[in-house]
Amino acid sequence: MSSKGHIVCLYNKNTKKRYGKMLEIMLWSAWFLLGAYTFWFVFKAKTFQPLTLDELALAWRLHKCEAKCKAPQIHDLLLRDDEVVGFKCGCGYEFLQKRLISQKVHPRAQNSKPLSIGEIEGLLQKRTRSTPDLGIRYLNTKRV
Repeated sequence: MSSKGHIVCLYNKNTKKRYGKMLEIMLWSAWFLLGAYTFWFVFKAKTFQPLTLDELALAWRLHKCEAKCKAPQIHDLLLRDDEVVGFKCGCGYEFLQKRLISQKVHPRAQNSKPLSIGEIEGLLQKRTRSTPDLGIRYLNTKRV
């Protein structure tokens, strides 16, 4: 009996070349996807940044001046994790404070810490000399 008839070889040179080429294509695809994700993460991915009372007042006044908005008050305060991150005006304008994930976060001064909704309500109800009237009134709060 001949031994050549009983040996079955699944892999020959052509199949090895095809598998090597397929592996190379998969490897290049994985590197391309990793590069695309890294590019998105560094240059496009954003996160919400909480607003201070001064920043909120400044953004509201800038909107009113630039858009010549006649709305007497902010329609909604936009919250995330119980911190104010933006507002929605009665005219339909929506402002959200966002920053790139890769940006360095600058430390804030003690008097300009991010505000929670309870602090804003307290400041707007009791107007003392230390907290001037910034012209901010709002109707509702909304979670983002």
